[in-house]
This record gives sequence, structure tokens and C-alpha cells, in this order.
Amino acid sequence: MLNAFAAGWAVIYADRTALYPLLSVIAGDLGLSSTQAGMLTSVYFLLYVAMQIPAGMAGDRWGLKKVLLATYALAGMGVLGLGLAGANYAALFFFVAVHGLGAGAYYPAAYGTMLQVVAPEKRGLSAAVIGTGMAAGLLGGLAVSGPVYAWLGSWQAPFLLLSVPTFLMLAYFRLAVPAVRSAGTPSWRDYRAILADRELWLINIVTFTALYGFWVAVTWGPTFLKLERGFSLGQAGLYTGLVALTALPAGLAWGRLSDRYGRKRIALAILPAAALTLGALSQVASTQGIVATLLAFGLFSNSAFAPIMVAWTGDIVSRRYPELMGAAVGVFNCISMAAAIVAPTISGYLRDVTGSLVPAMLAGGVLMLAGTLLLCLLPGDGKR
Repeated sequence: MLNAFAAGWAVIYADRTALYPLLSVIAGDLGLSSTQAGMLTSVYFLLYVAMQIPAGMAGDRWGLKKVLLATYALAGMGVLGLGLAGANYAALFFFVAVHGLGAGAYYPAAYGTMLQVVAPEKRGLSAAVIGTGMAAGLLGGLAVSGPVYAWLGSWQAPFLLLSVPTFLMLAYFRLAVPAVRSAGTPSWRDYRAILADRELWLINIVTFTALYGFWVAVTWGPTFLKLERGFSLGQAGLYTGLVALTALPAGLAWGRLSDRYGRKRIALAILPAAALTLGALSQVASTQGIVATLLAFGLFSNSAFAPIMVAWTGDIVSRRYPELMGAAVGVFNCISMAAAIVAPTISGYLRDVTGSLVPAMLAGGVLMLAGTLLLCLLPGDGKR
């Protein structure tokens, strides 16, 4: 099951991040401003986020596996459409939105299933195992799309190629994912309870700040390296993807440590370090310094940090609202991933105004430090 969910994340992330190194190419071909190019990623995440809570609620009522299969197929249609018909801004905008809508159910379905099946003392590590797929897909999408474009001369070609593994994942899910659903039918009063839980809200907002900085680096990192540091398109995507190399082992290590020593203690060590490395990325100029900073950022960013927070959410929900796991995970990812809606567009706007992405990166680091302060307000979860 965990391997299937990790593979599913790898494909979804590759589908998603293949777009980022091509933003400047697409903008040049279609005559778009940086703000318009950033809106392509923002509309993806707008629908991705909008799908989180409905998908979690549907999974609690009718089964998370059914929701997973139906929506993953929709995501496949979106990426196939990008490869076949995304030749103008309107079509590109539409198929990016379709993929975001389909991909939006993956998080509550995958993590909602895992949190109900896995024992509490293994949730941090299990979430990190699934998160390795994020890191692998991030690296794959960023590293492959530029060379494929250079080889075939079409920015649609990477999406056409990625549609194949996206559809193949449906057969894997049918075989490997257990059918899990709530024992009862939750009421609206039950759902209001998780929306009123102070600890869950703090976890959600802290994760929002962490993911804001991450998406600044990932969506605009290739453009920053290409236009402000002089790298080629292929190098810019590959180097940005370096965050995944350290995120893979780091996520597993942090997840295991959070199972053993407590979620809060480990989260407090990670988030400020991520903020500092993002700020450093905006200042370094040498190739060696950029590589080292990106590798350091991977140790503390999304794939390393988010598994701890979703495991923490599972700890609370399993004790207080066990029949609402899908919905609670959907709320968690809805709020935290809202960062992916605002970060690309705000960063593009800051670049249009200032002529540089340095202010966008510094703003992301400051927001992550603010999240660290909010993290201090959460009660400690103790040593397991």
C-alpha cells in the first residue's frame, strides 16, 4: 500500500512540476507576462485545494479507494489534454485546471487511508514513505521536462509522455490499495467539530507557511536560476530538483524521529532551518553555493516537513474524530496547499514590480519564520 501511494505521488508530482521549467518558454511563445505565467500554477492549485474537503468527505461516506480511482483518472485526462491540445493559453489554462481538479483528491484519499490502517507509532515514518514519492516526482518532473523540450522542440511533449504512467497507476491502485471507509455516516455537526479545533487550525496554518516558501522556490526557482544566475533551461530545472535528493532520506529520518521524540520537537528544528536556507538561496551566486543551498533546503522543506504535520493531524483526529479522517486530512491539505495558489502569483507580481525574484524568496523565508512562532503555541505531543 505505501509503495503504491508513493508511486502515485511520484507521478502526480512529475505531471505537476514538469510545467515549472517551461514557464519562461511558454510565456515567450504565447506572449505572457510573469503574472499570467504564474497564474497557470495558481489555477491548478486553486482547483486542487477546492477539491480537498469534498474529496475527503466523499471518501468518508462512500470509500476512499473509489474516490481515488475516479479522480486519478480525471488527472490523467488533464495531463493528456496538455500534451494533445494545450497549444494556446485558453486550452493550457483549461487542462491545467482539469489536472488540478483530479489531483486534488489524492492527498485525502492516500493519507486518509494510511492514517486509518497504520498504527499510531508508525504514522510519521509511513507518511514519510509516501512523501518520498513527492520528492521523486519533483526531481523527475523538473529534470526531465527541459531536456525533452530541447530534444523534441515542443513544450507539449513532456506532458504527452507523462500521461502514460498516469493512466497505468490506476491498475496499480486497484491491486494494492485497501478499501477503507468510515464505520458510520458523519453529520454536518461532526464536520463543524474539526473546523472548530484550535490545534488542528494551528497545524494547518503552520504547514501553510512552510509550503508557501517551498512553492516559491520550486515554481520560480528554475526561472530564477535561468534569468538571474545564467543557467541553461535544462540546468535550471535539474538544479532546482536537487531539493528532492536530500528530501528523500531527510523525510524518512524526520518522520521516524517524530514517532520517537514527538512531532512538535522535530518540527521546531526543521521549519526555521528551511526559512534560513530559502533566504540564503536568494543571495548565493556561485554554482557550488547554489547547489549546496538547494541540497540544504531539501533537508527541511515540504517533503521533509509535511509528513510530520499530517501524522500529527492523524494523531489528534484518531483520538477525537475517528470517523472523519478523510475530511480532516482534506481540510489540512486544503489550507496548507492554499500556499501553492498564492505563492506563484505573488512571486510573479513581485518580479514584475522589482525585476527580480530575490524579494519573493525573502518574503517566503519571513513567512516561514512567522510559522515557527505559531508552532510554539501548539501543546507538545510528548515522547512516544
